[in-house]
Order: sequence, then C-alpha cells, then structure tokens
Amino acid sequence: MPAGGPASALHRAVRTARRHLAAPLLVGLLAAGLVHQGIEPRYVAEARLRVEGGPLDARAGAVRRSQFQLITSREFARQVLHRTGIGARLAAPGGLAALMSFPSAFAAAPSDDERALRAIEAGLRLSTSGDGRATIGFTAADGVLAADVANAFGDSYVELRRSFGDGAAPVSLSRAVPPRQALGLSPLEWGLGAGTFGFALTCLMQAMWRRRTRPVPAASTPEAAAADVPQAPVQHLPWIGSRLDEESEEAPKRTRSRLGRDGELADLSRLVRLRGTAARLVVVTGPSADEGTAQCALALGRSLAACEKRVVIVCLDVTAASLAELTADPRAPGLTDLLFGVASFSDAIHRETASRCHVIPPGRGAREADGLVASERLGLILRALVETYDHVVVAAPPLGVLEEAKRVAALGPTLILVTQPGARTTDAVQAFDALAARGFGDIAMVTFADPVPGRLPHAA
Repeated sequence: MPAGGPASALHRAVRTARRHLAAPLLVGLLAAGLVHQGIEPRYVAEARLRVEGGPLDARAGAVRRSQFQLITSREFARQVLHRTGIGARLAAPGGLAALMSFPSAFAAAPSDDERALRAIEAGLRLSTSGDGRATIGFTAADGVLAADVANAFGDSYVELRRSFGDGAAPVSLSRAVPPRQALGLSPLEWGLGAGTFGFALTCLMQAMWRRRTRPVPAASTPEAAAADVPQAPVQHLPWIGSRLDEESEEAPKRTRSRLGRDGELADLSRLVRLRGTAARLVVVTGPSADEGTAQCALALGRSLAACEKRVVIVCLDVTAASLAELTADPRAPGLTDLLFGVASFSDAIHRETASRCHVIPPGRGAREADGLVASERLGLILRALVETYDHVVVAAPPLGVLEEAKRVAALGPTLILVTQPGARTTDAVQAFDALAARGFGDIAMVTFADPVPGRLPHAA
C-alpha cells in the first residue's frame, strides 16, 4: 500500500487525536470521578404519626404539638440509637470522606455515637399540625437508611407513649417507605456534567496555549523581518511607457516606440485584467504629490468599468482637486465619513455620471492623508469592498514616504507607481525601492507620454 494511502491517513488522524485529546480526556475523567464520589445523593423518607381521638380544641392541639417536640431532643435521639442499633449505619462515612478518612493515630476523630447524633441533627425534620398529626422526615444518602431512621423515631415515640400508659389518646404510625428518586441531580449526572466541563475547559486552554506559542510570521514585525527568515520576493511588474535614458556602452542601443496616452492606458488596464483576482485591490500612487496620479487612477477605473467590470474608485488622496469633483455635491459623504463611522457604505458610495464606475469621494472632515492611511478602519473598509467589486482602485497619496503605508501593504494590493515623464530613471528606481521597503510586493510602474492638459480618457 502506498505511503499516502488510507492506512497512513488513519494513522495520522489517530496520532493527532491522541496528541490533542489525551489531556482533555484525562482531565474530564478525573473531574467526573471526583465529583461522582464527592456528591452524595439525598433521599427523604417520611413517617407520619397521628393521635387517635375526637376533634381537638386549640389548647389540646398546642399540648400535643409540644409533646411531639420531644422527638427532636438529643436525649430522645440517644435512646433511639441504643434501642435500635442504627447508630453504626449513621456514623459510617460516605463519598470522599470514606476515601480520605485518616486513622485515629494521625487525627482525632469523634466517636461513632457523636457522628450518629450529628447526622440525626443534620437530617431529622419534624412538622406538626393542630389536628394531632406529625411528620417525621429524615434525609440521608441512602433511601433505605432514611426510611429506617424515620421509622425508628416513629416506633420509639409510639413505644414511649405506651410505656407511660397514655391510653386515652393512642398514637398510630404510618411507616416510611424507602424513596426511589433522589432530590435534585444524581451523582452520575453531576459527574457527567463535571467531566464535560473539564474536557471543554482543557480543550480551550490547549487552543489558547497553541495560539500563544505559535511562531510569529516573518513579515509581522520589523525584528522578524530583519531575521534570517527570507521575505517574500518583490515582483517587478512591467514598466509601461518607460524609456532607457541611460545606455550602457557595451550593450547595443535599444529603441522603443513611445505610445500615446491611450495606448499606455490600454496596456495598464490589460495588465490589471490579466492579473485577475491578484489585482482586485489596485493602489495608484506616485513618488510625490501630483495631480496626474489621481487622474491615472480615474482613467484606470473608467477603463476597467468599460470592460464590464464592477469597479469602485476610492479617493484616499484627499488633496487632489480632480477627486473632489466626482460628485455634484462637494460635501457629499465619502471616505472620511466611513473612517469616522458617521456614514454607511450606502451613503458614501456614489455612481459617477461620466462612466459605469462607483466612487467613494474624499468626503467631509479631516484633510490629512497621513491620518487616513494610518486609520485601522481603512483596512476593514477595503476588505469589504474587495468582497463586493471586481476591482477596487485606490487613488492614494505618495505612500513611499509614509510609515503607516505598511497597513495598506499588508492587504496585498497590486501597486501602480505613476512616474513623471522626463524624470530620471534613478528617481523612479528610488521610489520603487521605498515602496518595496514599506512591504508592497507587486509593483507596476507607468510613465505616460507627453503630458497634455485636462483629464485622461475615460476608457481605453
């Protein structure tokens, strides 16, 4: 049979179950055993006395109730113990006391009679009524013992009345019957409950301990990132619209026809579509604050929407004038309202009239991009949008200079770095390295051809 066959899978499953369930099972069984032995069932048996005779007046009823009180006296209890010999059964320890009892040489224990008297005082109950009736109840861990004690007290009282020759008001006894049902839960039920609780608690503590001792991923902290664990490689996506400004003397000169803005935008839109789910979140930024970065994000979103994609443009760069003009009302709710929790998604998402895009404008409130990038709610908002749209295009401020940009990088976006036409290649490379240092992995660079005033085209 191959090594990865059913026998091997069964062996791994048994080994995993043994490693994870051994301790919870042991704790559950121990808790169930201790509680089962420590909890004693409580049975109540009742014997009834009745004084024979005609109706009683109030004075006679009070006299007979006082006579019944003799049953609860300690001296009467001693007489019952000596007469019936039931004291040995009452003095026997039960439950954990029987397992943990110490010899008399190590601990001074009360005598059997004293233990029996204490058991009688704890379990004996007497209730009387004005019509010459009394109920002797006794509670014990054994139903037969409870009935025997109640009957012993009833028989002793009847014998006492006869010995004094009180024939004018004879007393009849209805003997107690051993009860079948204990009061409350049985020891077995208590033990099962304690075992289940111990098992569940141990499983929870194991899960918390494994989570606490789980090794931290390499990219979670700067210290771990600087350790020997290799980081995920940075993927340099194609540089759209680039031109070699500096040539090597050894290498032959390479020529490249420069496309117009429409062609470069089409290349960028095609790149995002080809990446599919890897480019559901697209962040457009630049090495420095520039209106062209916001225009590139708008043009990219409109181009993707023209290809029957569900697209939303998120205006994170609150200083770009072109982003503030996306809605008819400049004070319409937007991203800042979402971050501050004063608006819902339905309030902040608007339909752009010039295309099929949805847009989240900058919104009202703070106008500092640094604080918005550092917000913890930004990641939650972008994750929720990614679950709804095919592409979420974020028009972002320069992220290479923001330490808080690591929060955005942790979302794993496809990053578009928009460089200025005519800029030096070394400046673009430095901007690329700065973004890579913030944790961005998939970076595409785009340099549009000759700048022209106005907005970029709506679609490729």
